[in-house]
Amino acid sequence: MNAKRSNLILAFFVPLLFLVIALVRLYPFENTLPQIIADSGNDWSKYAANALDIKHNGILMPDIEGAYEKPASFFYCYFLAFCFFLFGENNIPVYLLQNLMLGLSIVFVWFTFRNKMSNIISLVFLFALIVFGLTDVSIYYTFRFLGENLALFSLSVFFLLFLKGIEKNNLKALLISALFLGIAVLTRPNIFLFAIMLIALLMLYGFKTQKVKPLLLFVSVLVITSSFLAIRNYLVCHCIQIMPSQGMLFNMIAFHPIPTSVDVSAVNSYFAAYLQYFLQEPLLFIMHYLKKVLFCFGFLNAVVPSYHWFPHWTLMWLGYFTYLFFLVRNKTKTTLHEKAIHLFIFSYFASLILVGQVENYGFRMLIPGNFFVLSFAFIALDKLIYLLKNKTVVSP
Repeated sequence: MNAKRSNLILAFFVPLLFLVIALVRLYPFENTLPQIIADSGNDWSKYAANALDIKHNGILMPDIEGAYEKPASFFYCYFLAFCFFLFGENNIPVYLLQNLMLGLSIVFVWFTFRNKMSNIISLVFLFALIVFGLTDVSIYYTFRFLGENLALFSLSVFFLLFLKGIEKNNLKALLISALFLGIAVLTRPNIFLFAIMLIALLMLYGFKTQKVKPLLLFVSVLVITSSFLAIRNYLVCHCIQIMPSQGMLFNMIAFHPIPTSVDVSAVNSYFAAYLQYFLQEPLLFIMHYLKKVLFCFGFLNAVVPSYHWFPHWTLMWLGYFTYLFFLVRNKTKTTLHEKAIHLFIFSYFASLILVGQVENYGFRMLIPGNFFVLSFAFIALDKLIYLLKNKTVVSP
């Protein structure tokens, strides 16, 4: 049996594994959707209510008369509505589908990166992805109505198809990848920053390589797809709002509470208030952001004392920074696809640190980014092993 066929068989069993685990955990398959909707203080209840509104009353979500405000994962409401339309008003098929999507996301991330490392390390990488999926995602989040389940899947499809579209000049794959990135933007608002930066990167690349037309088509599909919320808001209340208000910058700001020692009575905006905070209490201000950085690196108790340290996250980030060290040291030229992934990692985590609540419902907001950081960590591991064997310096 050749390696390609073996990898395909292995890839088939990964989503099957997550599906079997979900079946075991969900037995005896009790529909708890009424209890979920009754739990009105949580996002999963609001997503379910919005999905039922879409199913029964139309795609404009008419029960919400004004602009869509929250929860932030706007398109996830439509994903749930689609599931309710196909499978009935039952949470069990949704949870099964989300676990299947998690398994497929792992396979798609593996397919995206496996050719950048040796065969043995790529298999270890797949095992690590499965472990991350089980310990960080499946146990906590795939059995809840939360948008990160759809965001991770959309991003994994996007980066795989974007790779095929760029490397093989496959316009169809490129345009479908734009569609999935648009879905990701509608599902996690902070991905909007990455979309803007990616458009700028693609335009620079297009003018440099004289390949403007396919990239303009990509941008067009991305803009049209990610404009769905803006179109909905305009049709319902004649207002132009491209993101949920909960996802807008000024409403997402989750700084450390301003100490009473800081006088902000003379200012009337978020930024002015926190500039005043920085000027009067710079140490407290800096420490707040340092704690959020540590949270992303696995020291969850830096922000929430009741949480514990995730050592696998710390190792993952050490591996990623090792990769970047090799990249800079050897002055290695990177592909457009790789630039895009680094841009995503930087913009995604920077937005969460600067204006997001990284501790929201545990650590769910970090999930869509972690799998891509992990990928570069294993590429770095592969290069380190090569160095140790050959005692020479190579570019990553």
